[in-house]
Amino acid sequence: MLSEEELRRLIESLTIREIIEPALDNWTRYESTGKTVIDLKSGRVYGISLKSNELLELDHDNNHIELYKIESHEDLFDEEDLLSEDEYNRFQEFKDRKELEDEDFDDYDPELLSEFCMMESIDEKERIISILIEDYQEYHFNNYQDFEHSIILNYYDEDDYTY
Repeated sequence: MLSEEELRRLIESLTIREIIEPALDNWTRYESTGKTVIDLKSGRVYGISLKSNELLELDHDNNHIELYKIESHEDLFDEEDLLSEDEYNRFQEFKDRKELEDEDFDDYDPELLSEFCMMESIDEKERIISILIEDYQEYHFNNYQDFEHSIILNYYDEDDYTY
């Protein structure tokens, strides 16, 4: 098992992207929660995916600490946040065309944005990561001690924790 000092060094050495991206890669809107975890035996940081109402095995909770989580129901962004004003206007036109072409059109289909981004050669994942990094930086820099404290307390008894 990692010592408290090793765990602190590992957490401090991670970039925000290394914390966010594994959770994002394992997140599916309305289907699965994405988490970034640290394996306490090896120190490996990686992502896991949990379907709705799926729980981690108890053994998994004892050997891993959650660093970051994106809930399945979480809307990470609005299209207006992800796209420039011009891109957003083109996206609205794209949706209008789709609605005329398809009688089963669903305005809330998350695949519409992905399809538009592919057509327009927009790197959707990079833009999402940029939004998440910006949000995370604001939280992280304002609350780093709380962030680190909450992670360490998942592993150590409160009585043993060195503040």
